[in-house]
Amino acid sequence: MKGRPSGPKYRAISLLTAFFLFALLAPSHAGSDDIKEGYDENTEITIRGTVAEVSRAEMMRGPMVVRLRQNNSIYNVITAPPWFLTRQGISLTVGSFLEVQGSKYYGRDGKLYLIGRRLRDPATGRIADLRDMGCKPLWMGHGHGKKRQNETE
Repeated sequence: MKGRPSGPKYRAISLLTAFFLFALLAPSHAGSDDIKEGYDENTEITIRGTVAEVSRAEMMRGPMVVRLRQNNSIYNVITAPPWFLTRQGISLTVGSFLEVQGSKYYGRDGKLYLIGRRLRDPATGRIADLRDMGCKPLWMGHGHGKKRQNETE
């Protein structure tokens, strides 16, 4: 009867498995607590820059996070879920130029974040509003899937 597998090959596989599980389960961007802190109109700015990276927040369930490079600064822009961006006609691709209006804050990880309110793709002229007049996310509950008056065709 064979015992438990051992040896360098088994240890390497175990370590790799543990690493991938940790990487999958550990949050890598702004946590939901950071995003829930709210949109502050007093810190609203507009930035224009090049998309350096696109990823997902909150372990693949949250909004898309865009690392936007403007001169020597990197902003981590919290946008919206992919399905909402698709409905708005916004494509986030590395190397593209993007204009973002949003609320600036420093996350608990010490990084600079911008909670997006409006995105504009200068190449197409397409504008996507991400938040309503009360600064609440348009994709959450109210008006789900309905066209907005200021949405471009």
